[in-house]
Amino acid sequence: MAPPRFLPALQTSSRGMEAQRRKLSAATENLANTNTSQTEDGDPYALKRVAQEEGSAKYARLQRAQGEIRLETELQTTDERHVEEPSLPIASESEVMGPTTEIEEVEKERLEYDPSHPHADEEGYVHYPDVNVAQEMARMTSANRAYEANLTAVNATKKMVRETFKI
Repeated sequence: MAPPRFLPALQTSSRGMEAQRRKLSAATENLANTNTSQTEDGDPYALKRVAQEEGSAKYARLQRAQGEIRLETELQTTDERHVEEPSLPIASESEVMGPTTEIEEVEKERLEYDPSHPHADEEGYVHYPDVNVAQEMARMTSANRAYEANLTAVNATKKMVRETFKI
């Protein structure tokens, strides 16, 4: 098990990985339903967008660091020119690290004239979701790279834990 000081880094990275997984999932679902003119409800497919809320996240360590910095242990120096660095208090497990991520539905549709289509309205138009394939591919690429960055941070933290135990 990792020392407690490494847990916030792992929690933050895992939160970021979860957010990117949801972004990738939403973009994939949008691409898969590009030509879905009617769902089980009878409506066209609603685009999925990922929204992140920072206001609900509790950045307790950062808030404490900005407000009151205190030393947890007294440092001894051999030279008066050495600078004492304050350490941040350990975040409790109940604190949320990072923004919350939710998937929202967006009602955007494009009309195509096809009177022979079974889902065409009285005027002959079929309602499709307004999916921009290039935009969705860009979202997927961005989410994939951010996921990889968070995974790299997790692996670096795990390596630091292993090196710490070797000492």
